[in-house]
Amino acid sequence: MLDIEQKDNVFKIRMSATLENIDVVDDTLANYLSGWDLPVDIFAVRILLREALLNAVTHGSGMDSRKTVRLEIRMNTDGIDMEVCDSGSGFPWWNLKEYTFNLDEGGRGLALMKIYSDNMEFNETGNTIILRKRYKVDEPISR
Repeated sequence: MLDIEQKDNVFKIRMSATLENIDVVDDTLANYLSGWDLPVDIFAVRILLREALLNAVTHGSGMDSRKTVRLEIRMNTDGIDMEVCDSGSGFPWWNLKEYTFNLDEGGRGLALMKIYSDNMEFNETGNTIILRKRYKVDEPISR
């Protein structure tokens, strides 16, 4: 399952928790973002969303294709807000002292998101991440 909705400055996706869907979403997102004249590092935005989706699919949903991952992107006048939510039980994000790279299998997603985002927050249970990427200039966006 992969449902994509695009309306004005909002891009919403509801997808089965599979790795294949991450690739489709990334391609779709790249096409969507190319339609905007954005003063932002598109590579950084794509890294943020790939890592957030990868965590939601692998850790949050256990790669169970019966589970759902949701993504919402909002294009604002000063930046891009991204929210990824999985149907898992979450994790104790409040116990994290720092975000470091772990070169074992996995372990780099949160560190990369911390580096590339301007703001990173979790909901109370830890199954939703909210990422913000600010524009490089103080000019409103145009399409």
